[in-house]
Amino acid sequence: MRKLLNLFLAFILVSMTFAGGIKVNAEESDSIVGYWKLVEIAGEKNVMSREDLETYEQLGSVMYLKFRENGTVKFSLFGDEMEGWWNAYGITLEDSWLTYKIEGDVLTITNADGGDMICERTTGDEINALLGYQDGVLDESVVYSNKETKIMDTETASVVVVGYKADMTGFTVYFRCENKTRDSIVISEDKCVLNKYIFHPDWAVSLDSRETLDSEMVVSPAELAKAGISSVDEMILQMRITDAITDKIIQRGIKATAYPTGKKAEEVKAPVRTPAENELIVNDDASCAFIIQGIDPEDTRGLAVNCYLENRSGGTLNFVWTDVTINDIAVSTSYEESVFPGALGYSDVIFLNANLEDLGINSGEITTIKGKLKVYDKTKSTPVVVAEKEFTYTP
Repeated sequence: MRKLLNLFLAFILVSMTFAGGIKVNAEESDSIVGYWKLVEIAGEKNVMSREDLETYEQLGSVMYLKFRENGTVKFSLFGDEMEGWWNAYGITLEDSWLTYKIEGDVLTITNADGGDMICERTTGDEINALLGYQDGVLDESVVYSNKETKIMDTETASVVVVGYKADMTGFTVYFRCENKTRDSIVISEDKCVLNKYIFHPDWAVSLDSRETLDSEMVVSPAELAKAGISSVDEMILQMRITDAITDKIIQRGIKATAYPTGKKAEEVKAPVRTPAENELIVNDDASCAFIIQGIDPEDTRGLAVNCYLENRSGGTLNFVWTDVTINDIAVSTSYEESVFPGALGYSDVIFLNANLEDLGINSGEITTIKGKLKVYDKTKSTPVVVAEKEFTYTP
């Protein structure tokens, strides 16, 4: 796969910086908008046949170009990407100028030495299928801000968002992180809310004394598909800073909000919940909602109870389970989920196999789960209980 990328780079690097060109017919240039898949590289050098590229496709690698109506173009090869521009005269990629012509569903891109990249029109769904990604996860036509946004600035550290990427690999946020101290620290994410929906990406960056590093956080296509999010219009992060040696918390609860597409807060729409068969509504009122949606039979950790929750109040709420029994046997759980105002999402209550086995409970033979849900508003000086409900769930 790296060979194919290097071959493409060699192709465009022999091109010359823009020095004019023959204008493509207006109707033809407009028809370039959309997806095009590379099927052949022809010329005296750097030749790759259709058969060669089909072999790469079987390995899950495909090169494609995405031409957008706003005059930008993306070249992508299995995670390696570059952005450029196109107009009726040609294409600019990596500071190189390429001319092109369109004949039906065939796009021929020519570089300065006469070599040709031959592409065929395709669709985003076909590209997704070739790469093994789920269809329709993120809308690649959405333009994300490239303006640097500082989301943390303390005496200890700063974090700046320097860009976003949304494609079949998921939603990626690029950060530049700075340690302002002489000690080693770790900056990590406690909470991530996209379009009011709770996600749990694994993001942390370790910084030595006075060090500045680039980092990235990725939300997977599977998580985005579950939420039904096609465009990330709002991102809320809650971060913490810890000592890298002692793991002692230096600062926590650092909250920041960014709007990657430029929408205003009131324009952001939350995903719509899909009801599950045999679900149990434990609480559903003006303050919050908590719904048990089922048990995950494929979770290898043990008994995983899938729950949906919403915070409809103006304060941060903590959802807690107490007095839990499984098959009328008392079990302990440390479940607690903290949710920002207006946020919603899914959360798993986990009972580990080892603990269940000690109690003589088979996770595959659950008849009833009983307990009490307590919901606290922790923004008050003294936490206030906003909901308290007993429940009995029968899988």
